[in-house]
Amino acid sequence: MRQLQQFYREMLLLRYFDQLCRALKMKDIIYSGYHPYEGQEGVAVGFCGALKPEDVLLSTHRPHCHAVAKGCSLESVLTEMMGRRTGCSGGLGGAMQFLAPENQFYCGSVVGSNLGLATGFALAMKQKKLDRICMCIFGDGASNHGTFHEGLNLAAIWKLPVVFVCENNQFAEAMPVQEFVACERISMRARGYGLEEITVDANDVEEARRAANEAIERCRRGKGPVLIEAVTYRIQGHYVGDPEGTYRDRKEVETARNKEPVKRAREKLLQGGVEAAELDSIEQEIEEELEALQEWALKQEFPTLEAAIDHVGIPLENAPEVRGPQSLTL
Repeated sequence: MRQLQQFYREMLLLRYFDQLCRALKMKDIIYSGYHPYEGQEGVAVGFCGALKPEDVLLSTHRPHCHAVAKGCSLESVLTEMMGRRTGCSGGLGGAMQFLAPENQFYCGSVVGSNLGLATGFALAMKQKKLDRICMCIFGDGASNHGTFHEGLNLAAIWKLPVVFVCENNQFAEAMPVQEFVACERISMRARGYGLEEITVDANDVEEARRAANEAIERCRRGKGPVLIEAVTYRIQGHYVGDPEGTYRDRKEVETARNKEPVKRAREKLLQGGVEAAELDSIEQEIEEELEALQEWALKQEFPTLEAAIDHVGIPLENAPEVRGPQSLTL
């Protein structure tokens, strides 16, 4: 129960953090695109939380909870989304394009783009004989992109240390997954690359963590890549202001709320003898933590114009001599 209670605290923190971000987005304090994560916390805690600090995590356009679960600070992630200098990319990346190299975290908003990058990271790790793995989290919609098939194929041929996690939240923006995926389960596509079919109920955070640990250990032993379909459900719309009624019924969402990971973990803890007052105190602690976080974040400065253009290019007179392809530094 102790581990589940820790998982519960981590998921609740992500839930409330996501709600804070959504509120700030509605006030236009968070810039660029923002995609709510409510209901999917079991994936972030179960999978991202299983990685070592030196392992690489590649996320997609719902990265804020993945980043925190990987080890990035709430301060650096929130102020990055707010476009402040204290953000992990200096406020220049925004909500979907930020990097945190010190935590080996990278993300991007182009659907499916991280699959090819993950294969490259994993290849570099194998060539350098590093005891590290790469995890790539992508959505169900990305499983129809060419990079999905190309990345899995090469990773399987070369037995690369990469865990591909399809975070199946049932919708690719406004299209239900059954309308754009022909097979019953996305994990069935593993057959084409000689990989095991693995589908887990990611709303059960303990099951998600078990699957993550097994996949990571397999990669560390040099047994090649793993594809996992982590089944969950997106409680909120694809983006803030999404007209959800055009593609799903509210009754479906309410049914999903009874199965979401935070609720399930709390119920299991109560059944296991944990007092409700103890869980309520965790909730209060998190609320106070995030209240202080917001107060601090709103006081942070914006980047200067010089900082904004500093990473765009190099003046010709200062450009270094090009000596051919440079090796990836991990």
